[in-house]
Parts: sequence; C-alpha cells; structure tokens
Amino acid sequence: MSTHATNNTPPDRRPSFGRRSQRIPLAMPVEVSGRDATEENFSFTTTATNLNRNGATLHVNRDLPVDGVIVLQNSRGARMSARIVARVNIVQDLCSYGVEFLAADDIQDFWGISFPSRWLDLRTS
Repeated sequence: MSTHATNNTPPDRRPSFGRRSQRIPLAMPVEVSGRDATEENFSFTTTATNLNRNGATLHVNRDLPVDGVIVLQNSRGARMSARIVARVNIVQDLCSYGVEFLAADDIQDFWGISFPSRWLDLRTS
C-alpha cells in the first residue's frame, strides 16, 4: 500500500458535492466485516468518523473494493450493510473509505445520536 495521500476512485464514481445528511465530526468504534479487494474475508474493529445519517468515513488497513458491500456493527450490536462509495485517501498504510448504508429505512438510530432534521444546502445561500 502506498504511503502518500491519493484518491484512486475513478472520476465518474466519485461522490457529488450534494449530501443527503449533514456530517457530524465524531469518531466511533465499529466492527467491519466483508471481503477485501483480494477476495479475502475480514472482520475487525476500526474507527468511523464524519458520521452522518446515511453513512460515515471508515479508516482501515486493507484495500477494499469500491462498490463492495461490507457489514458494520456498532457497540450496541446493531448491524447494517453498507456500500463502499469511494477511497478517499491513504496515509501510512491506513485507507479512508466513504461508505453509505444500503437499507435507508433501518438507519434511523444506527449511530445512537440525533442528526439535524434537515440538511441545508449552504452552496445556495
């Protein structure tokens, strides 16, 4: 794995500037399981940051496939499937990935925090 910051997600797969919910700059432990880019099964605890109602940023020491599906489990035992949206960067063998939950109806309380009820688009203000 490279030791410099990069974004190797193809331009047509990068997330747009629009967000469905506001990010909250908190860090929470989460167990992550799935298959990495070499099709090897994994399961470990890591940190999720930039939490939002629809996902988070995960920090892992594995190469994960963009569009791959992983399972997150929080400290209360709630489990949620998520899609890897993009690899954000790599710094010293630690990759950051943006993930979004797949089951929108079941995500209300995954993080156990209250999110603002409405996301204001600050770009149009």
